[in-house]
Amino acid sequence: MNDFRGMIYLAVRSDRKMIYPVAYLLGHNPPESTRIPAPAPIFLKILIKNPNFMNKNRIKVFAEGKSPLFGPEIPFLDVLNLKNGFLDENGAMTIEYGFHFDSIFDEYQEIWKFNLKCEVFDGESKKNMITYEKGKKKLFSHKQLILFHDSHSKIYNETQETDTLKLPLYFIGMKHFENFLHIAHGVQLKHDSSDLWSVIVIAHRYGFQNVLAYCERQLVMDFEEENYTDEFIPIQYAMRAIKFNLYRLLAVSLELVLKNLEKWDIDTDYLFKSLNWGEMTNESRKIVMANVLYGEY
Repeated sequence: MNDFRGMIYLAVRSDRKMIYPVAYLLGHNPPESTRIPAPAPIFLKILIKNPNFMNKNRIKVFAEGKSPLFGPEIPFLDVLNLKNGFLDENGAMTIEYGFHFDSIFDEYQEIWKFNLKCEVFDGESKKNMITYEKGKKKLFSHKQLILFHDSHSKIYNETQETDTLKLPLYFIGMKHFENFLHIAHGVQLKHDSSDLWSVIVIAHRYGFQNVLAYCERQLVMDFEEENYTDEFIPIQYAMRAIKFNLYRLLAVSLELVLKNLEKWDIDTDYLFKSLNWGEMTNESRKIVMANVLYGEY
């Protein structure tokens, strides 16, 4: 995962007649260019039938960087004594292990992101996790982090009993919902306008103002006059801005349209019918009137 692979093996100390388990994260070549993940929980346990040894040969720690983690040393004679339960009837030893990555480095965007495709470490046992389901696909996140921005309590109300949010099968794409969760958690993703609008639809549905504000800011920053040769895209942006209450984007897109009425040969009746004056909020109407009457917002 993310240019890393986990490695588990038994090391032998011949001089002390001991063996011990080792677990560590290994980067691909060249190792110096590999991104070091955030401290990752590693669990390792030798499965033993004898209860006297059951809790002595396990490690559950956070790995940091590429330093290996060493389990407890076990004498050769203890291992070879079948009564101790280290070996099965075939003389084999079984090791149970697991790695958990809380974050993943996105090479394309060059930014750390949450690992939303794995369950939160200890999240289920501590009731600190929300599961998002769409058919057989699932994502996971910390409950407190997502509910902090759930200002309208929509996700809270839908997950109160089961800690699971069922996503609409045909309304929300899992890729865009994952991007929505990242932005809600504070990850500053960079997307093109198409992906931003998909995230805005989700954020508007669940009432996440921080996600709406972030996506709107990106759209406004990328809104350059020289990119448009006619009114189609700016009017479309204005219509969507009205629908999703994105007032800064509405002001910017409407200003561009009104400034180019003659150049683009725009019919004002067509313009106001397109903007659905009757469905606007009071704030949207103020912005439209400020642009029409005073040429400013």
